[in-house]
Amino acid sequence: MFEDVNRERWHLSSLAEEAVTNFATALTIDPLLSKVLLARKIGQGDVDKVRAFLKPDESMVTAFHGVTSDEDLKRGVDRVEAAVKSRELIMINGDPDADGITGATILVSGLRFLGATVEYDFPTRSSEGHGLQPRIIDEAKAKGAKLVITSDCGSNDIPAVEYARTQGLDVIICDHHILSKVQPNALAMVNPYRVTGYSPYKYLSGAGISFKFLLAVFDRFGTEMPAYFQSYLLALVTLGTVSDRMSLLEPMNRILIQRGIDGINNTQMEGLKALKEISAPGFKALQSRDISRTIVPRLNAPGRIGDRNAGIPDSRIVVDLLLLGAGKHNADRASTVMEKFSTVFELEQKIKKSSHGLQEAALVDDVNEQRKYMTSKIEDEIDEHIKAQVNLNEDRIIVVRGHNWNPGVIGIDTDRLRERFLRPAMILTSYTGDIFVRGSVRSIPTINVYQVINAVGEAFFEKEQRLLYQTEVQTENGPRRINAFGGHSQACGFTIHEDDIPVFLKMLHAEMAKVPPEQFHFSYEIIDTLKFAQLGPRLVDTLEELAPYGQYFEVPIFYLKRCQISQVRTFGNRYQHTRTPHMDFIVTDLRKDKTDNGKFFPSVGFSLSDKYNELKQHVRADSGFDIIFVIERHQQSRRNGKAREQIRLNVLDIRPASDDNVDQVIS
Repeated sequence: MFEDVNRERWHLSSLAEEAVTNFATALTIDPLLSKVLLARKIGQGDVDKVRAFLKPDESMVTAFHGVTSDEDLKRGVDRVEAAVKSRELIMINGDPDADGITGATILVSGLRFLGATVEYDFPTRSSEGHGLQPRIIDEAKAKGAKLVITSDCGSNDIPAVEYARTQGLDVIICDHHILSKVQPNALAMVNPYRVTGYSPYKYLSGAGISFKFLLAVFDRFGTEMPAYFQSYLLALVTLGTVSDRMSLLEPMNRILIQRGIDGINNTQMEGLKALKEISAPGFKALQSRDISRTIVPRLNAPGRIGDRNAGIPDSRIVVDLLLLGAGKHNADRASTVMEKFSTVFELEQKIKKSSHGLQEAALVDDVNEQRKYMTSKIEDEIDEHIKAQVNLNEDRIIVVRGHNWNPGVIGIDTDRLRERFLRPAMILTSYTGDIFVRGSVRSIPTINVYQVINAVGEAFFEKEQRLLYQTEVQTENGPRRINAFGGHSQACGFTIHEDDIPVFLKMLHAEMAKVPPEQFHFSYEIIDTLKFAQLGPRLVDTLEELAPYGQYFEVPIFYLKRCQISQVRTFGNRYQHTRTPHMDFIVTDLRKDKTDNGKFFPSVGFSLSDKYNELKQHVRADSGFDIIFVIERHQQSRRNGKAREQIRLNVLDIRPASDDNVDQVIS
């Protein structure tokens, strides 16, 4: 079945030159950008709609009416106002990923700005998973809190919300996840899916929802948000939005990220500045693509493997870092955290600067390195499991079962399975002495895996009259079952009882069988064929006029003919070296036009080394290769420890040079 469906295809857009020229003239943009917009069908070619896409209305930044139902918003703001005025302790329960962490930081910093007493905590992913946690509810009650606010979670946490109510705590849910048929009985749900019909807020990240709720609270207090503070919050919104891969076709997300990237690049906040410096040293100006590669993995790492009981820093350390410089804070706090965790991980190099912010940023970076090590251990086992458990010719979803794999990092390995086989992938892992199995799912862009997993859960409930996705946690009042499913169209996670695995898998494959075959197709949508002389910094500058790029508005792919590939070097961790190694190389033009002036470009091809080694045996030196690529700025490390910016080709695929490597697609 999948031999033809998963064939990597090159599709080259074909547009009438007159249409491209007219569109470019009307918008006063480069014809190449006109091709990008027309090929992507932005605004369906309507000039006014495209202008609104390129320069969204500034009022969208501070708009908040409609982020949820009017009743929910009023109840939520009323309750926060009462808590601040009565000096109640407010507990923030964030989800332990970059979106939940940045959303929690927004709520903590903003409410503290208004004078509130706020604390924050996150689930331990290895033992608790995601969502609103009874443990945090117990802690909040013990400390005298009567209000819990969630960040990027809670919409499906029906049992946990009910538990909070029995303990005398109100819950305000700040979340962006799609609602199920049955919803939690929270005091207020700040979730745009509480509004019927279209809403621009439905495309926001969890951090974006937290920001919008905070705007409503500031409005109630009649407090003007200072420009520097808004810029800081928008920087956090951007980190959450990029990490959660929210749609960048939506004008509201685009304007938030445009302002947020400015905030990241120009921040004077001690913690955010330190995180940027250690994640992306040498970058003059980060773009959304750079953020997803450099900062986001470091934000996610503590949440993936953190465990306070084992002395491993968890998501709280990231909030500690991001709060530095955002208001009053104890300068000794950062030093204390560093001393506590430096005994767990050995930093690769001595931290030369004394800034507390840099020390905490280094801890976050070190946890990221630890996470990489843990994933490599899982990867060593995966191939044998694939041989024994997967039918690559028939299975519409790759399902691999392991044992005692760290639940905080299996999502990374699931991602790699999806990339490797170009179809949805799932990893299930059981644990010694535990009756519950963890699951992580990733999908290809054309298949909404959340809907698939949710449909299985609803079908199971109709048949068995009990929840499929749940786990058990200990509370001060004994063990309790809580919800254990959440995610998005491209990624989700769950926990189920081991006895339910057989029926779950049967129902899963039945649900996947309903997906039309064409949705499994994978193709590279190529904007244009370029000449070698067109490559360079000027092209990158031109393309950045359409930024930000991201989910559903990816960086344009281009086609380059008859290239020479030389100075090849393979690289990657143990997984890549043995299975899908990457390659660094140099690209030059075989035709050597006079206009090229001997130019060459450093290039990278992720997971392309084996394919190149196979192809080069059949390609004549005077023929060369055709490549498809995105062009980007890259920071090259130097011997003195500093980084130098260069233009690099990120090559997505290679083929022997030919006149018919691409299918023409009329756009």
